[in-house]
Amino acid sequence: MLAKRIYTALILICVFFVAVTQLSAEMLSLTFAVVGAAGAWEWSALAGWTSRVTRAFFVIMFAGICVTSAWVYGPNFAADVTLIRPILGLACFAWLVHALLVDSYPKLSFLWRSRAVRSLMGLFVLAVGWFSLSYLMYLPNGWLLVVLLIIMVGAADVCAYFVGKAWGKNPLASDVSPAKTIEGLWGGFLGVLSLAGLTWWLLPPAYAYIHPVEVFLIAAFCCSASVLGDLTVSMVKRESGCKDSGVLLPGHGGVLDRLDSICGAAPFFALSIILVGYA
Repeated sequence: MLAKRIYTALILICVFFVAVTQLSAEMLSLTFAVVGAAGAWEWSALAGWTSRVTRAFFVIMFAGICVTSAWVYGPNFAADVTLIRPILGLACFAWLVHALLVDSYPKLSFLWRSRAVRSLMGLFVLAVGWFSLSYLMYLPNGWLLVVLLIIMVGAADVCAYFVGKAWGKNPLASDVSPAKTIEGLWGGFLGVLSLAGLTWWLLPPAYAYIHPVEVFLIAAFCCSASVLGDLTVSMVKRESGCKDSGVLLPGHGGVLDRLDSICGAAPFFALSIILVGYA
């Protein structure tokens, strides 16, 4: 299983790197939407929809949100930060509500276990993830920002996995994901903060105004948010009786199993980029 996971991850990394370096911001935003649509198809099953018609309608709803956002913000997605900032702020606040749901599971699951509410949760998770990534792509050196975000999320996941495997004893959220441990969480933090230190050291002089404390805070927020994204989808999968969201990616499960952490971290990272004065 680990070998399959590594092989699949290497293929995904190669495809991702080629995409972010070769495609324009518009094409990459469209690519993100296509990947998000695949995740929406998987989420529709987690939400409880069984017929292909209703699941396709859910995907169309997600696509409609993406098309509407692209139409509203026009060809330059990052032109007016005053319009982007409140949306990202509300998205981050909504993710904090998800943290409450995860922490209280299964006590408060009656609030969201209906198909309608689970569908709205899925649209929020995927649409906000797409919106945040698309915004980042339209910034100067946006492809580097997206690469940095993905590397941070990957570092948090890999470090948490191996540290948890070696020393994990205390469950992080036993009712949601028994395999995740507090020790693994701290391992993820250590890996991401180490990456943050390296990133700050490599920053060119043009970004000297970004304080190292800000870099470490961004890394800490993104690490926490990536774990929250993972736990949120795990919570919905547990309520739905599913182990994985799909079988498309050998060793990983479905597309959604790889998007969950990214969708959780993306709005926090994008908002942080604005707050430090990059955008």
